[in-house]
Amino acid sequence: MFKTIKAFLGILQTKIGIVFAILVPLLFTVIWMTGYNGATDRVDQLNVGIVNEDGQAGENISASIAKGVPFTTENYASLSKAKEDMDAGKLVMIIEFPTNFASNIGSHSETSINYYVNKANSEVAVSIAESAAEQITATVNKQVVQDNHQDLVTTNLEEVNGVDNFAITMLPMVLGFVTYIGVMTMNIQFNLSSQFLKKSFSKWDIFWARQILMLIIAVVGSFIVTNIALLFVDPMASYLEMWGFHILVYIASMCVTQMAFALFGGVGALFNVALIPFQLMTAGNIIPSEMLTPFYRHIGSFLPASNAIQGYMRLINSGSTISTYIIHLLLIAAVTWGITVLRTALTKPAVKMATNPVAH
Repeated sequence: MFKTIKAFLGILQTKIGIVFAILVPLLFTVIWMTGYNGATDRVDQLNVGIVNEDGQAGENISASIAKGVPFTTENYASLSKAKEDMDAGKLVMIIEFPTNFASNIGSHSETSINYYVNKANSEVAVSIAESAAEQITATVNKQVVQDNHQDLVTTNLEEVNGVDNFAITMLPMVLGFVTYIGVMTMNIQFNLSSQFLKKSFSKWDIFWARQILMLIIAVVGSFIVTNIALLFVDPMASYLEMWGFHILVYIASMCVTQMAFALFGGVGALFNVALIPFQLMTAGNIIPSEMLTPFYRHIGSFLPASNAIQGYMRLINSGSTISTYIIHLLLIAAVTWGITVLRTALTKPAVKMATNPVAH
């Protein structure tokens, strides 16, 4: 028994497996605890738009609210422009003061503040926004309504980009993050296959064969998965937008995970796994990345799954432009693929065993 255990420990894959068992939970613990630490205290990082439709009469009230809310606020000249930015993921909520808002208060007539909450956001951000709406209305009633026995101002809350099918809320995670997991697993096996092929083929033959295989898988795999996913949900984006973006997500994930093996060999699997907690945390579907500790806020821009999830949240829920995430994924793919090519060029070719050694 002890001899068998010793033999197990003498194999590299066994040692890597032990490291995975300890290091993966440790990475999640350290990264998530430091990244999410104090997140609810950083509500001021969330962006809220204020639209004053009441002209000069409502200016003082809207300015007072802007100073009093715990968010970063931006004034908009029109509701349509504010909604456009909300669809693009720039705003978690819009506060609109309608026409005749101030005059209705002055004449003791009932009026309302209109709130638009972006449901295509994390549940944490939505909950904070909806709670803030009630508090803002209560503050207005307390400060500007003279008759404290009657609340003239009411809350009119409208959910924007809302979905009534829970499966839709899970689709960005499935298409974005799970694609990365699948591709990472594939490249683990491809790396092992490459080691076997080194005895018979040149490094460039293996490299280009691998690239062609991955490109075919990116097109075919995304086609199959996208079509199956669309049997269950009806996104705002077109079919070609969904499929085309998924191809890009596949390619970026392939390039990143392939680079890890080119740089670190078999240990590259650990590097790829180490990226998982970063991507889950910065994707914005648990809490907005703006609420993370400053060190982690922008890391997601450099990771495939984070950009994929953000892009899919817009394609599925609002159909708004995702050009930023497309550019990010293209840059990620280009840089990591370039590093892989360079590392391959610098790698010494494997020494082939002679099939007919000369007898001495």
